Amino acid sequence: MQKPKLLKAIVERQIRLGERRNGDKGQTVFEYLGIVVIIALIIGAIIGTGLANSIANAITAALARITT
Repeated sequence: MQKPKLLKAIVERQIRLGERRNGDKGQTVFEYLGIVVIIALIIGAIIGTGLANSIANAITAALARITT
């Protein structure tokens, strides 16, 4: 008589795990918005500190070495 109780417990556990697994269906709008805000802050920091010119000069120099 223990087998039906054990089987019932196993099935209920699998159902709960399935519900938990199916609960997350990907990113929400707020997660994407957070990523966009962080990227904008990083770009703003690069431009604000003057690193943009250094990066552009390094890329230009690297491209010049490749093409010549």
